[in-house]
Amino acid sequence: MGIYRQLCTLGIRLGFCKGWWDDRDAGRAMRHLVLVAFFSIWANILVCAQEPCKYASEDAFDALAKALSQAKSCGAAAAKMRDCAWGSSADTQLAPIVIAKCEKTFFRSLSPAAQKRYEDEMQLCAYEYARQEGTMYMSAAALCQVDVATHFATDPAAARQPVARASFNCGKAQTPLEIAICSDIRIGHADIVLARVYDGKLKSSDKEDRSALIQSEKQWLQSIPAKCNLSVIPLALGSLDCVRNEFELRFTALDSCEDKIADCLQSSVDAGDHATVAVSVPKPRASFDCEAPSTALEIVICADADLGQTDINLAQAYQDADTVMIAAQHKDLIDSERQWLRFVRGTCPLGAVGGIPPVLTRSCIRTAFQTRIVQLQTCPQKEPQARIPCLNDFHLSEKKQGTQ
Repeated sequence: MGIYRQLCTLGIRLGFCKGWWDDRDAGRAMRHLVLVAFFSIWANILVCAQEPCKYASEDAFDALAKALSQAKSCGAAAAKMRDCAWGSSADTQLAPIVIAKCEKTFFRSLSPAAQKRYEDEMQLCAYEYARQEGTMYMSAAALCQVDVATHFATDPAAARQPVARASFNCGKAQTPLEIAICSDIRIGHADIVLARVYDGKLKSSDKEDRSALIQSEKQWLQSIPAKCNLSVIPLALGSLDCVRNEFELRFTALDSCEDKIADCLQSSVDAGDHATVAVSVPKPRASFDCEAPSTALEIVICADADLGQTDINLAQAYQDADTVMIAAQHKDLIDSERQWLRFVRGTCPLGAVGGIPPVLTRSCIRTAFQTRIVQLQTCPQKEPQARIPCLNDFHLSEKKQGTQ
């Protein structure tokens, strides 16, 4: 059982460790627990907060930003950020101040492997909330990144931990589901996020809710192999995509539970009784690999599922345009797309690289992408000599009918 047995022996008081390891089904549910150090880090750094927050409204944004910048330490800045978080998109602009202060104390000393782990952890925060709507989730993602930066700044052991492939030891993977998780890093990351969300819900739930959540998780886990057709070896790409999609849906649903767990997850429990239905349809996160975003723009897209879908639509519109254009204009189309991307990067406020994109950034990129899709659909229908000038007429939103 590895790390999952250690959860009990290390004294994590979840109230249901004793006797569970002899129950195979319960053991499967417990495999979604993981030791996440920064879940408890605030118990250590809150002592740094010297006084209650004086910045209770967004009118005090500049004053709070200054206070965070002038905080004496990473821990003090993080504590003030927690005390004064507004639970809105404003937190996406304040969190980078704290993260930058923390990174100054450790980032340059990280090995390449440790930097990779840190960057992965930061992006997992964005991934967890990518399918959520509302500024409160933007705030949650930003505060999650503050947690990660603070953890690396205050715990030297954080830099020595290996990059995780899943929430459990993949060297001991045995079941079809465990093998599927460990065979694809995308599913491994989804498993890590789900384990953390599940663990957090367990710790914050009362006895009744905890029991309901454990039972729901057991039934949900038991439904995945049949739903995603994991009995066929080697596993098909569609089966792996199905598992990832199911995990994303699950951690998004758990994060959305604000009422009693028993009521919130009842529909999931009922669905588990009919788990042999058709394979779930996977949702690609973007037209590129969100496990390795290479630019600030790609990072923003991967942090928002709606933007990711818009990016997929844009990629399809580009491919369609390329098939319509004459061969001689292929290079011109490529050049136009590159120029347009530079236009977007220069026009939309991308903010801190790796940070959680605020509302303004998301809105700007979404509008620019939607406008470009229309261009790619309409400009190739013009006379050949008018196509490239039409595509090179860059603007954020569609021009009104009749304007030039």
